[in-house]
Amino acid sequence: MHPARDSQVLVIGGGIGGLTLAAFCRKLNISCLVLERSKKISPVGAGISLAPNALRVLDQLGLYDDIVRDGQSLDKILIHRNQTKWRTLDFTCVKTSFGYPVYSIERHHFHHLLYQAADGDETVLLDSTVVDILDDPAEPYVTVELGNGCKINADVVVGADGIRSVTRRILARQAGLGAKNTIRFTGRVHMSGYTAPMENLGPKELGVANWLFYDDSILTTWPCVDNRQWFIGVKTRDIDVNKAELHKQEKTDRSVWANATPSMVNEAYGEKFHPFAESGEFKDTAHSMTSFFGQGACQAIEDATELANALQSYFSTTYTEKNIGASSRRDPSSLTHVLSTYSDKRGERAKALVSFSSNYAKVHTANLPYGIGPLVRKLIYAYLPEWGWMWGLRWLYGLSIYIYERS
Repeated sequence: MHPARDSQVLVIGGGIGGLTLAAFCRKLNISCLVLERSKKISPVGAGISLAPNALRVLDQLGLYDDIVRDGQSLDKILIHRNQTKWRTLDFTCVKTSFGYPVYSIERHHFHHLLYQAADGDETVLLDSTVVDILDDPAEPYVTVELGNGCKINADVVVGADGIRSVTRRILARQAGLGAKNTIRFTGRVHMSGYTAPMENLGPKELGVANWLFYDDSILTTWPCVDNRQWFIGVKTRDIDVNKAELHKQEKTDRSVWANATPSMVNEAYGEKFHPFAESGEFKDTAHSMTSFFGQGACQAIEDATELANALQSYFSTTYTEKNIGASSRRDPSSLTHVLSTYSDKRGERAKALVSFSSNYAKVHTANLPYGIGPLVRKLIYAYLPEWGWMWGLRWLYGLSIYIYERS
């Protein structure tokens, strides 16, 4: 006798991608459970940037009004080279061009909105550490085994547990592959943090961001509610050591801001010019980060939306209300087809984003061949008109993904 199915979809990981998928499964009447290893939902990270390609999706979940209420739109970007102001870039044209603006919101608050959209603790099972995934072709369901001995059965298991994915490690082990670190050192180090409300700022500074190109580093600050600033620092790693020592550092400490503290932030940026900082001090939370172009959350949201459509297609063709529990209706070939289509589609999008992000990083850091980086950076950041920025972002911000609900 086969075991009973606990859920149609089982998501490993309760981050942004996992909760977005769970929320759409709920909207599509696909039963879903989320396994999250944390024992409680705690604030993690600093701010998060939501661009039109993500807001267009989140609006379908009914979250856009909440983001407008609790977040801060990006209206202007002040661009400086050291203490010299290059320009003020008007970013309100993003909404005119793409229907939605760019919003910044506290990461843990946004996470809470998604948690509620996924039906909270009715869907998300906390303190659930996955230790094995059993996919026996002779069985009708995939079984996930937890550290406490519990087993949960589902038609589809989705790994949404991040760059250090347990799901990926389990599947690699089952395929006879050794563990492999897929995180590559770029030669740049990054950190991020979130200030307390800056009392010296007023209404005119709301919605104003900053790009500050210093000689030895770059600091970006994004506007958040209550005149807080979400800040991101980028600095080239010192490489005046021999190759053996550098290789050792890369393996053990990829970021000089690993476990960043406010004092570490002040050491790098506290004495540098910032148009908003009176005392030159950054306060409150700080942490290390690895991404460069801020589309991580937006792409996780896109991934989850496309996957929800793929799962809707699969479940609508392989099951009917009368025999939804019948194991004979499970069709692996149909699932393989919809997931392959999904993978091809999202793979192309990911390649395009990686290429764009890499080129953006080279321009942003003025690191281009033949020493032309500083000139190209100034031409783009000081003189490129707003319509040129919108043209360059149309492929990214203009993507429209819609959930197809079936009657």
